[in-house]
Amino acid sequence: MADGFRRTLTRLLGRTPARAPLRAKLLERVRLPGIVREKVSYAVEPGERVSAYLFLPEGKGRRPAVLCIHQHHREFHLGKSEPAGLAGSSEQAYALELAGRGYVTLAPDLICFEERRHQKLSGVDYERFEAMRRLAGGSCLQAKMLWDLGRAVDYLIGRREVDGRRIGCLGHSLGGQETLFLSALDRRIAVGCRAAGSAATGRSSAQRSTTTSRRTCRGSPVTEISSESWRSRRPGRSSSWRGARIRSSPGGCPRDRPRREARVRTSEGPAAAEGVSGRHGFSVPMREAASSWFDRWLRPGGS
Repeated sequence: MADGFRRTLTRLLGRTPARAPLRAKLLERVRLPGIVREKVSYAVEPGERVSAYLFLPEGKGRRPAVLCIHQHHREFHLGKSEPAGLAGSSEQAYALELAGRGYVTLAPDLICFEERRHQKLSGVDYERFEAMRRLAGGSCLQAKMLWDLGRAVDYLIGRREVDGRRIGCLGHSLGGQETLFLSALDRRIAVGCRAAGSAATGRSSAQRSTTTSRRTCRGSPVTEISSESWRSRRPGRSSSWRGARIRSSPGGCPRDRPRREARVRTSEGPAAAEGVSGRHGFSVPMREAASSWFDRWLRPGGS
């Protein structure tokens, strides 16, 4: 079933860009307490390169890695710098936080953001242009984003500090959407966690979104941390399905309803989490839940 789903989704996404050698470059290296931050770049297709921040915890040996995908929030001037903790909201600095917990992390710019903005078109206009021109060519913006993120995984696997069998993916909002798709399509993603990153079909259509996910899918173990503070979590019985997901009540983003309850199914069985509505953010309890999720699957022995 999973293989058939991947083939179907790949077909629906349409044409993919041409492959090119990564030709990775080191642009900057900064030593932080217990961590080294590198600014790197690599080719995603012929004639196009992407910049990213790589965090390397101090110490020897290969470590688990997490690809950290930034949010949208219509803040096109922000991309990789927000999960890197260099700009924007401190609660979005999850690449820096996970590096502090011992993970190698990589935060790249998605197309239309930060160093990948158009010189003349505004952020929204450029995003719409990229989406429409790709649709006209038999592809879509989602396919381009997934292609570029796959190249980010290529880069991580090529680093000697990374254990290629233990690669996770984390994102908030748009980053959560990309986490969902990438975890379903790319077998190299061992585990994923998305904070928000989906909306009801009616809401997506009303907003004329060019990127919003309108499907749910299964691939690697993926959990969703709803955009609400968790008040309780109750583990259940064992289950054969290695993974987790939260299904919230319909209606799109959490601000649509004052109070919601999500049902979670983990490898230990069903669990419930009750949330109090809040802003479209990534709070401390949510980030702690995400970190625990990665620890569970990528560092079961604390390695």
